[in-house]
Amino acid sequence: MPNQRRAGMTKVGLCIVVGIILLLVALILPAIQQAREAARRATSKNNLKQLGLAFHNYQDTHKCLPPGGVIREDDLAMHGWLIMLLPFCEASPTFNMVDFHVPWDHPKNQEHFEQARPWWMIPGVDANYTSTGFALTHYLGNPNLLHRNSSVTFEQMENGTAHTWAVGEVAGNFQPWGYPFNWRPLGSKLCDGPTSYGYPKWSGGHLLFADGSVLFFSDETSLKILEMLAAMQPHATKELTVVPKKEFVTGGF
Repeated sequence: MPNQRRAGMTKVGLCIVVGIILLLVALILPAIQQAREAARRATSKNNLKQLGLAFHNYQDTHKCLPPGGVIREDDLAMHGWLIMLLPFCEASPTFNMVDFHVPWDHPKNQEHFEQARPWWMIPGVDANYTSTGFALTHYLGNPNLLHRNSSVTFEQMENGTAHTWAVGEVAGNFQPWGYPFNWRPLGSKLCDGPTSYGYPKWSGGHLLFADGSVLFFSDETSLKILEMLAAMQPHATKELTVVPKKEFVTGGF
């Protein structure tokens, strides 16, 4: 009889211990996930800061921002602004290996634009490549600053570089980093579908400003604030900011 009681108590004790462990796991896992997302958010913010530094270094050298896209007179799209910034982002031989006399997706250049650049991606986003093998970026530019054959200067930003947004995290419809049309209007709401800015997991997104600062905006940000940011000078014409009706098939290929 005592042995039966002892066995019963042992089973009860074991169940209590298992229950406590499961409870601790349930409490710890969300905290671990939150810490991971906080780290990813901090990394993405730093990615944009590095882009801001590259913009300033490019401007110091060329006295203007890079062209959003180099488009020939026959409308052949050649190269985009990210490849122009590459020498100012890393000590990589890629820039010198690219043949700028042919388009970015020409067989001569394809292997270079198949190389992923983690600092042009949001950590945790599964889509890293197109179905044809081109590496993606999760950051797109302000079409008023980065558009067809643009050469915008800081002096043209009438409201100051601190109030003029340059690049932001996008929610979807990602594009290859070598694509010559890597710009998108800010829109009226963040995290509002794949054509918007922001990262839905964070309920908002980061915007890089021309002075190099990076600010986080909630998906509840007022429409008036977004309209004010979109209205900052300079303004590019519709003809300069138009993009081809093309959507890439993307994923973790």
